[in-house]
Amino acid sequence: MTALAALDPVLSGWRDGGRSKRDALAQPLVTNEHTDLVQRLLAGRNRRPDNNEVIEPYGYAAHWWNGGSDDNRPPAKLSIRIAGTSAIGLNNVTLELPHQESAPYLYRAETAHRILQALLDIFDPDWGVWTNSNLRNKQKEPDRPTKDGRGYVLGKLIGHPAGWANFLSDSDSVKFDMALLPAGATVERLGTGTLVLLGHDPANPPLRDVLQVRRAMGYDVPTQQTEPSQDVGASSAGPPAPPVVPGGPVMPADGGQSDPRRGTEMRGVPYPASNPDANRSD
Repeated sequence: MTALAALDPVLSGWRDGGRSKRDALAQPLVTNEHTDLVQRLLAGRNRRPDNNEVIEPYGYAAHWWNGGSDDNRPPAKLSIRIAGTSAIGLNNVTLELPHQESAPYLYRAETAHRILQALLDIFDPDWGVWTNSNLRNKQKEPDRPTKDGRGYVLGKLIGHPAGWANFLSDSDSVKFDMALLPAGATVERLGTGTLVLLGHDPANPPLRDVLQVRRAMGYDVPTQQTEPSQDVGASSAGPPAPPVVPGGPVMPADGGQSDPRRGTEMRGVPYPASNPDANRSD
């Protein structure tokens, strides 16, 4: 918590959510004390609805809010899931940031890099990404009609999402194909992994380049997402992939993300001012 708070006051004042804004603001602040953190993680365990027994394979979770609700203190959310062993229980960390307009400093490339590095240092994930909801949606498989033709099955995001910053640790089974990375990408070693950055605007990386990073990680990219008209002015990317048939859908375990490995994700999305619990992805 201290490392994040040192970067910007918006990334401090974490507390549990509540049934209302008033209730949430009354919650005690999260501290760096070991006992406090353990108690909060224990309280976040999933339980059976019939007998309240702990579901051990789902691990531990905590969902915290920074107490913000307006431009004077923009809202942010930090969600942590650890020690899960179930195939549908992810181990990950998600930091949801305020809108760029209310917290522009957080979206400067230098600051964004420091935020990402702080989370990587703290949680040592297999992968990490700085992205947003719009970019994630562009990486989903296309919707497909049901067998009876009466409806549609919504497309899912398979594997690691891509964004402005893309980190893969050396231990992760997914690797970057350096020959397929966009021409404008910056590659650097960060800790025990590789970080790929796309330009100098964390809030608006070129869609074409983001999708090209997905290709470089070995994922199929829906061809309808790569039309030039959807990404005018994008920097030149590597050779385009041929048309492919996306693989079968995988049920998401956390906000549409279907990869079971430990991950860290930063999202530039709004957070509801009236109810800190209203936009959880668990």
